[in-house]
Amino acid sequence: MKHAPANFALTQSSQTVAALALLFAIHSFKPAPFFVMDEVDAALDNVNVLKVCNYIRSRSGDFQCIVISLKDMFYELSESLIGVCRDVGVGASRTLTLDLSKYDQNVGDDSGMKRDMDISGLVDDSMKKSRVSEVQ
Repeated sequence: MKHAPANFALTQSSQTVAALALLFAIHSFKPAPFFVMDEVDAALDNVNVLKVCNYIRSRSGDFQCIVISLKDMFYELSESLIGVCRDVGVGASRTLTLDLSKYDQNVGDDSGMKRDMDISGLVDDSMKKSRVSEVQ
């Protein structure tokens, strides 16, 4: 009788989802106060990025999560954004924080229109995110 090989060919997206599931399962057994995740969404498609974002948001009362990401969906669903840029005058880095909770969908703007944010005075053009859209 032949045995099936023990290796499983998983896509990078499936490997990432499995690793995050394992991480969050371990967290439910032995909680940590915060996570720092560096581009965990790189191999994920938009559907799985949304699932990870929603899971992190639903558990935000249990832990804090710092996610380093290049995908817009994480920006749009986050509570705050922190940017790091070079301050040429001082010759060092500085951080910029933008609290997005003020722009939450439940703020009281019933018009359903998207809000414009002008943060041009805070960051240079390469880091500018000029529009925060509401999830309706």
